[in-house]
Parts: sequence; C-alpha cells; structure tokens
Amino acid sequence: MPKNISTATLMVLAACIIWGAQPMFVTFVVREFDPIPLVSIRYFTVGVVLLAALAYSGEKLLPPRKAWLPLFLMGVLSVGGNNVAQFTGLQYSTVANLTIIASLTPAVTALLSLILLHERLHKLQWLGITTSIIGAVYLISKGSLATIVNLNFNFGDILFCVSMVAWAFYTILVAKVSKYVSAYSAVAWVGLLGSLTTAAYSIATGHFALPYDLSALVWGSYLYVIFIGSLVGMLFWNKGIRVIGPSQAAVFMNLMPLVGVICGIVFLDEQFYASEAVGGVLIIAGVYLTTQYRLLAYRLAKYLVKRRRQKSLRNC
Repeated sequence: MPKNISTATLMVLAACIIWGAQPMFVTFVVREFDPIPLVSIRYFTVGVVLLAALAYSGEKLLPPRKAWLPLFLMGVLSVGGNNVAQFTGLQYSTVANLTIIASLTPAVTALLSLILLHERLHKLQWLGITTSIIGAVYLISKGSLATIVNLNFNFGDILFCVSMVAWAFYTILVAKVSKYVSAYSAVAWVGLLGSLTTAAYSIATGHFALPYDLSALVWGSYLYVIFIGSLVGMLFWNKGIRVIGPSQAAVFMNLMPLVGVICGIVFLDEQFYASEAVGGVLIIAGVYLTTQYRLLAYRLAKYLVKRRRQKSLRNC
C-alpha cells in the first residue's frame, strides 16, 4: 500500500491517464480483431493471472455459494455489456465521444442507486445528474434538435451509452459481492465468468473468429489493453483509492475524457466539434456536482452564513 497521500494520489492519477488513453489502443486493435474474441481473451488472461497471484499468496480461491450469482451477473455486465458494447462502438464513433460519455457513469450510478437501493440524493446531486444527462444528449445529437426528434443517433454513441449503463449496474453489484470475496478475487472471477460466457455466446452464434495475422501496432496495442489497461491500471487504482478514498479519487476520473480527446486528435486525426466541447463540459460539471456535493454544499452554506453576518453588521 502507498505510504503517503502524495504517492496514492499519483497512483490514482496514473490509473486515470492509463484508462483515458486505452480507447485509442482499442481503436487500433478493432481494425484487425473482432471485439468479442478480443474482449474474451483479454479478460480470460486477466482472470488467470490474478487467480495465479492469489494462489501464490495463499488466499482461498473459490468464492462462497452466495457470491456466484452476483459474480456471474457482474461478468456478463462488465465483459459483455460494458466492454463488447464499448469496443464495438469504437468501430462507428470516436474515442472522444467514448471517453466523454463514459464520464457519465458516476451520475448514472447515483441515479440507479436511488431506484434500486433507495439511497437518498442531495439536491446538488439531482442538479448534477440532470446536467450530465443534458450534456450527453447534446453530445450524441451533436446539438441538433432534429436528431433528437427523429432519434437519428450515431450507432456507436448508443453502444457507448449501453456500455456506461452496464458499468453502472456492475458498480452497484460490487457492494453486494464485496461482503463475500476480496477485490482481487472478485475481479479474477468476474473476468473468467464474463469471458467464458461471452465466448460461449459468440461460438454458439458463429461469430467467434480469431485473426491469423496481426500487425505489430495491433499486438502492442492489445498488450497495452490487457496488461497496462487492466492489470496495472486496476492495481494503481485499488491501492491509491484505499488511501485517498473513493470521493477524492472520483474527481480524477474527470481527466479521462480530456486524455481521450487529446489522444484522438493527436494520434487518430479525429475532429473535435463544438457540440462535443459543450456536451463534455456539461457532463463533467454534472459529474463533479454528483460526486462532490458534500464539499460544495458545505462551501455554499459557509458562504451564505458569511453573507448573512455581513448583512447584519451593515444593518446595525
């Protein structure tokens, strides 16, 4: 575990930069590699490596019976719902749109927690969720009212939204399964169950095709996705978050769209439109309101008290 807050903060920052750049590498891979086997092999590898590490450390490998159903659902949601939808969407839309839409996740997670877990939301959280949703709609419609009315959205952006909602459901299940297994064990079994389920579905439908000849760029990008994006990113995030806490770590996630946009423009020659800038600002502002509402509410209350005191002194 990191010994101080500075080290932990750098680890969380590094994880968010790694994850922000990851869609660019995925874009390279999906040019030559079908998304379903790509995702299946990725998470199968991650699961096997983590289970081997856990076995080496002496941790019990098999989860209790109560954990199997949530672990299976988490595997379907994260590997199939999140990753396959996300990687397939990159064949139709841009890295910039993916990273911006993905930043909606904290706000959508808060909304689903309200519906499914009956958690109460602060007024600032409601404002943040509303702002983020408006930003997402503005982004995927490219600021066109006709697109919204005619439901003529980019297919890739729709898949990005499916991916984001799947991850929000996954996040809610994490709280349930964490009662039974460690974080590393959960990631390992989720990866294995999700990859095997996704591969089985793909084989049954006749869509599991492995490429015979991949370029050096694709191999390097795929190794980044498996080992840097999955293992190193997760290790940095899990260790850093234990020191600085989830609320502080969530703020750094706002850097991911910026990293994704920069990578798309510099390395993929993507165009960045005004509608994406406006939508991105609204989404990030909404996410900040949703995750940092306690701090904002405290500062607002402190400011109002100060104003009332100043007004009282003037009246005296």
